Amino acid sequence: MDRGKALPSLFDIVGPVMTGPSSSHTAGAVRIGLMGRAVLAEEPRKVTIGFHGALSETYKGHFTDSGVVAGLLGMDVDDPRIPQALDLARQAGVQVQVNARPESTANPNTIDLELDGARGSVSVSAITAGGGEILVTRIGAFPVLLRGKVPVAILEGKGLSGAANEVFRAAGEIPVLLRAEDGSAQALLVEGDGLPGAAGRLAELEGVERVRLLPSLYDYALADPEPLFDSFRGFEAFAEANGISASGAAIAWESKRSGLDESGVRHRFTRIWRAMVQSVETGLAAKNRLVGGFMPGDDGIRLWKAVEEGRTLSGDIVTKAVARSLAAMEVNGSLGCVVAAPTAGSCGVMPGALMSVAGARRLPEEEVVEALIAGAMVGVLVAARAPVSGALGGCQSEIGVASAMAASALVQLGGGSPEAVCHGAALALKNLLGLICDPVGGPVEIPCIKRNSVGVANAFAAADMSIAGIRSAIPPDEVVTALRNVQTLLPTELRGTMKGGLGVTETAARLKEEWLGRIRGWKN
Repeated sequence: MDRGKALPSLFDIVGPVMTGPSSSHTAGAVRIGLMGRAVLAEEPRKVTIGFHGALSETYKGHFTDSGVVAGLLGMDVDDPRIPQALDLARQAGVQVQVNARPESTANPNTIDLELDGARGSVSVSAITAGGGEILVTRIGAFPVLLRGKVPVAILEGKGLSGAANEVFRAAGEIPVLLRAEDGSAQALLVEGDGLPGAAGRLAELEGVERVRLLPSLYDYALADPEPLFDSFRGFEAFAEANGISASGAAIAWESKRSGLDESGVRHRFTRIWRAMVQSVETGLAAKNRLVGGFMPGDDGIRLWKAVEEGRTLSGDIVTKAVARSLAAMEVNGSLGCVVAAPTAGSCGVMPGALMSVAGARRLPEEEVVEALIAGAMVGVLVAARAPVSGALGGCQSEIGVASAMAASALVQLGGGSPEAVCHGAALALKNLLGLICDPVGGPVEIPCIKRNSVGVANAFAAADMSIAGIRSAIPPDEVVTALRNVQTLLPTELRGTMKGGLGVTETAARLKEEWLGRIRGWKN
């Protein structure tokens, strides 16, 4: 399998640990900024950011411009200073300009950068692909496809000789020849951990005029792009053939992909789980100050109190799970630290569900982490074939996939077989096919925060059915096919554009005007 086509890591799906509010439009934007900084090879003096389609209208609510600039200043996705990045840039003398292109027909998650530094200028185009993932599509005049997962060297020049090819091939790397669209320039691109030599040595090769070294944006590697399995059927078969649980199969899968041993995978997921728990506890500790201010910021606390007072109808476990999911999302909407699972807009579903069962049954952390790993594997198998971005596929891609992940994790936590884990995911996902993305005003608040509740409740229903022996009549892999079909058919108006659903109600129009009035002074 081509390295560029490798399946996502488990850590791509449950992760990153990030500053809210959006994994696609905040964390992904930070990574695009980091890539731009690496391409320019210095801190920029002037930045022009281009947003397309729906993103040109929602970027302020998602702090996308702040995310891009934060990356250009060298911040990572979990840096608490991301919301202040524009102010920090001004203080550093960096000029920032935003060009909004609402009528553009380009991919709505496209971000264009024009960067000027002390030593030169460069343009970069990239797409936020969901869950913090990015795809760089152009660097200067050269079309590329880079995900930031491995180090990359780009050698630019005219008439590059075969000598450069030989240097790379001797190191076990196969360079790719890039040509400018107008044919005026060419470059060699090579990716991998075994890059032969530093920039100085590469610059000495015949015909090389410039070398760009781009580091990996991730702290885990892609050791082997060929997966142990790439489908639910393969997932189940591998687990059963080896006599291991769903989480055991997922750990083996990730160990082969990233090169981490089993203890390394578990250790990382333990840290991720603790970050999830912290996001919930923060949300329940005090009233949260939401960016948009459309809601009070203490809905999680209100529901929790109602449970404690015996005023709710659906039982302690499920209702507390919903309260926890609201709390995590309120932290996200307050620009706090959360874990995307698979996105920031669905960050409350998995911790809400798992914390509630673990607390009620007094389960050890190790068992919860195993369940989290099993759920992450489900997310990988969905994301391998369908985007996990509301702007690309509606909220079925976020809450729907999160619910499937949570359902499978609950089945694992309940002692279910690998088959049951897979069918729990299928039962949950097909229940939410067609769920639209219809944000109100711009911020990740309405209906995003409360929509996590349906992901939680649906996950419990699907998990209980699967544990009881009920199976999805449509096999899990075919449910993913159906998801992709619905994503493709879903109108643009129902994919995060604020042009359909709740986004066109009378109240939404009023809130949008209030929000736009508030941010007019923020725009550059």
